[in-house]
Amino acid sequence: MVEYITNGVILRQAWAQAMQALGKSGAFTMGGIVFFNIWGFLLGIAAVWLYAAIRTRYGPGPKTAIRAGLVTWAIAVFIPNLGNYSVGLFPARLLAISSVVSLVEFVIATLVGARLYKERESVATVRPMAA
Repeated sequence: MVEYITNGVILRQAWAQAMQALGKSGAFTMGGIVFFNIWGFLLGIAAVWLYAAIRTRYGPGPKTAIRAGLVTWAIAVFIPNLGNYSVGLFPARLLAISSVVSLVEFVIATLVGARLYKERESVATVRPMAA
């Protein structure tokens, strides 16, 4: 929803102009929308997976969730946008706005995912010694 409001409504015209400058139509296709929804879902899974992986080192809770959200955002958004910026592919303003919105979105989504995450209790199985 946040991405749709930010990029599909507020920045729609600016993105269309940027895409037209690259020789593209500037219109989002249904396939593109489906792809971005699946991509967002997979990134959410990755962020919560990272939270689960690092919580043994940093402890469960919001600070660890924020760390996981920041790392996921850096890999999925910040670094690619730095590359786009360095080659002048898109206007810096669009990259900056989308990066900041995504940062907030990733942190909040990871906090929610971490809150819902439950660790399975491991039950030690004791086997009798063979005689």
